[in-house]
Amino acid sequence: MRFFPGVITRNWQLKLSALAMAILLWTVPEFEAQSSQELENVPVRVQLTDPQWATVGEPLPPTIKVTLAGPTRALMALRADRPSIVVPVDQVSSADTAILLLPAWLRTSVSDEITVEDLVPSSVNLSFEPMDVDVVSLRARLTGELPSGLSLVRRPEIVPAFVRVSGPSSRVGELASVSLTPLDLSEVRSSGTFVRPVDTANLSGMALSPEQASVEIEVEETLTKSFEGVPVRLPNLASGPQLQARPSTVTVVLSGATSLVESFDPAQLRITVSGTVATALVPGEEVRATLSVEGPPVVTQATLDPEWVLLRRPTGL
Repeated sequence: MRFFPGVITRNWQLKLSALAMAILLWTVPEFEAQSSQELENVPVRVQLTDPQWATVGEPLPPTIKVTLAGPTRALMALRADRPSIVVPVDQVSSADTAILLLPAWLRTSVSDEITVEDLVPSSVNLSFEPMDVDVVSLRARLTGELPSGLSLVRRPEIVPAFVRVSGPSSRVGELASVSLTPLDLSEVRSSGTFVRPVDTANLSGMALSPEQASVEIEVEETLTKSFEGVPVRLPNLASGPQLQARPSTVTVVLSGATSLVESFDPAQLRITVSGTVATALVPGEEVRATLSVEGPPVVTQATLDPEWVLLRRPTGL
């Protein structure tokens, strides 16, 4: 009763190795046998080296069906290594071109063992457009706010102010400006130069020079100053009676860089009401009108006290 178990377990490692070898010898011919396979949706890509042209969109059609022949082992490997058709274009002769696909353009890691039997469709249509070069302005992107107690002396200056852009003519023509990557003002502690790269997130396929620029920031301590008794300017109506405002003067509170606020002349202030509201009033009517201020330096902040007046058109001349 114990004979058969002993026969089975004796030299079990050697017997297991022999079994594995037998399985391998049985399966190798299967993997090396020649077979064919159809692959759907194989992408078609364009490798353009003509510097005077750029591709427009994808090839038409963007994918094709490829029939391949080769060892089963190699064909099975394509499941993990999907092939593609790469169309080389060294020189563009026409904006719209039909190109016959060649089997040699198949790209895959096992291409030496694979034969291309058929390509469906056998050609694709490619579209190109001329390359263009232009110079556009650079624009700083500022986020956050300066730390408390600091204000800008002037608008940030970008050096250089322009960037050279080359790319497809249709895309280059659409560019009015190019932005730098954001600069967080909350990280600014003093005046200085901050180097920022050009934001290329939406500029794929385009070349830019330079690829970065400096943002020069000048700041000072913040000063707040009030200018009282600034008159409200009312529009002159074509016919009487003319408008009246209550109150007729306001206080302007100006906040900004110390040098700007200290040297500011309040005579430059212009307090106005909406012309649309003013001209719509008829004699005997009054309305609450919001005020606007003009004249303060662009990097300062001006608030009004009060922010509105009671606008009235009397009945008499």
